[in-house]
Amino acid sequence: MQKFSTYLLLLLIGMLPFRAYAQDTDVLLDSRDGNIYLVLRFNNQWWMCQNLRYDAGPGSSCYEDDEINCMLAGRWYTWETAGKACPAGYRLPTDDDWKALESFLGMDKADLDKKYNRDSGTIGKFLKAGGGLGFDAEFAGVVNPHGNDSYFTTHAYFWTATEYDTSNGWARVMEKTKNGIDRQVITKNYGLTVRCVKDAE
Repeated sequence: MQKFSTYLLLLLIGMLPFRAYAQDTDVLLDSRDGNIYLVLRFNNQWWMCQNLRYDAGPGSSCYEDDEINCMLAGRWYTWETAGKACPAGYRLPTDDDWKALESFLGMDKADLDKKYNRDSGTIGKFLKAGGGLGFDAEFAGVVNPHGNDSYFTTHAYFWTATEYDTSNGWARVMEKTKNGIDRQVITKNYGLTVRCVKDAE
């Protein structure tokens, strides 16, 4: 694990100069498991730019139950588990945190509170892997409560910390073939990926 983490750190540092819209770049070492993540500052927030890989126990899982897939694309988390999975100093972003990022990157104010696909600013295009911003949303799909996965390699699903109601939470979804970003309501016991955030000092 240490050798892999050192290699990943060097790889991430080598990528830093190419992050066009980020105002600052850094790396985060998760002391719980040794995983290393690139983090970028967009406006007044630091965002992790790989999916969280921390094994939070019950409520977190890997595609095809294969840890290699977790290392490559991150883990899936239920909403409850996602809320306590981020490393110290970081948190699961709220719906408002996502709106702040979307607004900073050019989404029209009138679109921020809309459900489903929001196209203004083509934010999804830029946030997806290879989109040029460095956020690089991975298409890790989603898993239902019965363990059946969907959309691996075609959709990126991210939990927010904001409840819709007692059974559902707000999420963000990006599709490989769309330029927008969906704001959706998803049942809390589904497994989605996580990006953690913290406020810039």
